[in-house]
Amino acid sequence: MLNLDGVRALYAQTAARYEPDIAQAMDVMARSLAAWIARCVCAHMQGALHDPFDLPQPSASPSLRLALDIGTGTALLARRMASFARRAIGVDISAPMLAVGRDALRRERLAHVWLGQADLHQLPLPRASVDLIGASFGLNHSAPRRALRELARVLRPNGLLLCQEWGTLDDLSRAFEVAFEQVLAAHGRAAPAFELPELWQAQLQDAEDYCTAFKAAGFSLAWAREAAFVDIRFPDVRAFIAYKLAWPARRLPFESLSDSARRECLNALQTALAPHCATDGSLLWQPPLIRLCAVR
Repeated sequence: MLNLDGVRALYAQTAARYEPDIAQAMDVMARSLAAWIARCVCAHMQGALHDPFDLPQPSASPSLRLALDIGTGTALLARRMASFARRAIGVDISAPMLAVGRDALRRERLAHVWLGQADLHQLPLPRASVDLIGASFGLNHSAPRRALRELARVLRPNGLLLCQEWGTLDDLSRAFEVAFEQVLAAHGRAAPAFELPELWQAQLQDAEDYCTAFKAAGFSLAWAREAAFVDIRFPDVRAFIAYKLAWPARRLPFESLSDSARRECLNALQTALAPHCATDGSLLWQPPLIRLCAVR
């Protein structure tokens, strides 16, 4: 049995900071993924999904009966998929994250998006009941074989699954991590351990691994590519630092520092990131992502 208590603890700590500090960057990636999903769905409906990474803009938005967002969190992707699905369902293991998502749905008056708490290894959905599955960083704490078999079970024949996960570490994030870890080490601090399952990262490390795993799980076709699919522009270094520090593995040790050590840390981070800034002080982040499109 896969122990998911660490995942629950991680996102219970994340939920309160998600909308103010994290969501803006993650929404850029969710919007980009949703736009790609729409292009793939249109091409698939026309029998022209030969290369999902080289598709024209569709002339019209696709229309699906039911779309499922796995690891929905605050429903960033589900909200976008709702534009081309008569009903969108988002499932996540974290009740606090779902609570934030439900508040957002009420504000945006998206009554046809439903959120529920569920383990993606045991989805409360009938076999072949959904037309489309999307996942924006929603799979990386799962057990690949079990999770992918379950997704194949609930997806209808010839249905599509499209997901994105983190690729290799980019130079900007590496500069942040090195500077941050040096300050923590100097003050005898360490990032907290959430006992997260690492099966996904251990078994799926590149695009070829993704294609192999999805085909083994019952998908007839699979395409995957690693690239910097999105450009995320932060207005300044402080905004990027706020995004990075909002994640609890960094926020908790940072908050445990004294006031002077926190100032030292922020100064070290700004110094490390300054060479990456544009002349106007903004910061362009282009994280490598792995995207996959699979046909059931």
